Amino acid sequence: MLCSSLIRCTFKWITKPPTNSLDLPMVLHLCKLYPEKPLYGGGILKDKFPEFQGFTVADGKNVHLPVFRLQDLTPGTIYSFSTWIKIKNADSSLITASVGDKDSEELCVGTVDAKPGCWSFLKGGFVASKLNLSSIYLKNSDQEALEIEIASASLQPFTEEQWILNQQTKINMARKRAVTIHVSNKQGVRLEGAILTIEQVSKDFLLGSAIAYTFIGNTPYQNWFLERFNAAVFEDEIKWYTTEPKRGQLNYTLADQLLEFVRRNQITVRGHNIFWEDPKYTPGWVQNLTDSELKSAVNSRIQSLMSKYKDEFVHWDVNNELLHFDFYEQRLGPNATLEFYRTVHQQDPLATLFLNEFNVVENCDSKSTVDKYISKIRELKEDGMSMDGIGLEGHFGVPNRPRIRATLDKLATLGLPIWLTEVDISETFSKETQAIYLEQVLREAFSHPAVDGIMLWSAIRRNKCYRMCLTDPDLNNLPTGNVVDKLLKEWETGVLKGQTVARGSYSFYGFLGDYKVTVSYGGQVVDAAFSLSRSEETKHFSIQL
Repeated sequence: MLCSSLIRCTFKWITKPPTNSLDLPMVLHLCKLYPEKPLYGGGILKDKFPEFQGFTVADGKNVHLPVFRLQDLTPGTIYSFSTWIKIKNADSSLITASVGDKDSEELCVGTVDAKPGCWSFLKGGFVASKLNLSSIYLKNSDQEALEIEIASASLQPFTEEQWILNQQTKINMARKRAVTIHVSNKQGVRLEGAILTIEQVSKDFLLGSAIAYTFIGNTPYQNWFLERFNAAVFEDEIKWYTTEPKRGQLNYTLADQLLEFVRRNQITVRGHNIFWEDPKYTPGWVQNLTDSELKSAVNSRIQSLMSKYKDEFVHWDVNNELLHFDFYEQRLGPNATLEFYRTVHQQDPLATLFLNEFNVVENCDSKSTVDKYISKIRELKEDGMSMDGIGLEGHFGVPNRPRIRATLDKLATLGLPIWLTEVDISETFSKETQAIYLEQVLREAFSHPAVDGIMLWSAIRRNKCYRMCLTDPDLNNLPTGNVVDKLLKEWETGVLKGQTVARGSYSFYGFLGDYKVTVSYGGQVVDAAFSLSRSEETKHFSIQL
């Protein structure tokens, strides 16, 4: 079937077998000559073809768009959508899948930056809601003459219970490990009936929060933080406009005081940020420099930070929001970012260097689609950049869980650590709704094996937070804080008590991290320690009395 006018669309089934049958293509950056089989056998779109519906766009032109008609969607059900797309007559095109009705509000399902002659994978989804979700539309954003081929479309429904069960299964696989402790005497005889107390003393997964100058000297706030988190990030205290508000007048007092706290309490800390491409957050004096002066200033900025803080921060957000803004790229040339990363890596080679961006995982933003982010990372790495971390800010409105998962799946193909670096929920919602949405985001991130850490953007500043607080000014938990406490408890092994069975063994599944174990038998008591790192193999640990 072919549609004419501005967009011409072809739908065909391709019979060539796929290269693999996983939920996501193994290699997304290679040109795929054939689409893969539909996920879930096509789900409720099995053997269904799209229609082509006419639309009048803003300039009065008539376009025809491929549309999948939907029937009998169940409110509250989670739908995973995917399809393979190939375009002609264009160098590239952003294709957006939206669900809704022609004349009503639409919800973005997912996007793909399609390339000519290659099959590209669009994966996302939606939760059935009060919107009139009668159709899924595939739209070409630039509305130029374009031929689109569609193959292997799939729409698979999941109940809330099924979705959560899948999350829990992935948590058990990625965040936990089987352990068998063997207890014996000095002669190697296995001891049945030995009493064990096992306690997790640290967690492998890093979940933390932003802190700010209001943290300094605030013992109750510090204690509240230490009871919960093993990671931190300074909200503004090492940004350029804080450390050098006037040219040549460096002041690291606030950063030093915060750093003293995290050092003393063995808290992992991220460095946010060295440069920010948004001119609004670039110091005014920097904006007024000549190009040669700017080049000198950025080199001095890196040298100053690295000479003072080398080996202190495990991560550096070297260039912030590069997909949305380009102050340094415009002033210093297209290789500015590459030079930033090279210089920082030379100065602090053991730190993991991140790009950090918003609206990659939160919304369908044409400037920061997941494919654009992947392309930018590949482009920079191909130029030799030491960039080894993916930062997703995570300033959410209503979370779209299947699209979040699909985005993380695509980013995971890069093989780099992924962090949600600034997670919060819009203050336009009630505190109860904020908590519901926060739990959805945290569960989705924690259950994804490619995510290495989560930072909440919840620093208390003058009795308020950027958008979402976890407590009131008196440190009483808000609903969001209750959610965090619940999940922290759920995602730890805690204290286990038991005794060895026949052959002197005791087995359990534990969250990754460090453990101490106390064994008592016949009046003897022995303390020991072990660590659990990610592996599919059972961890065997032997203790002799």
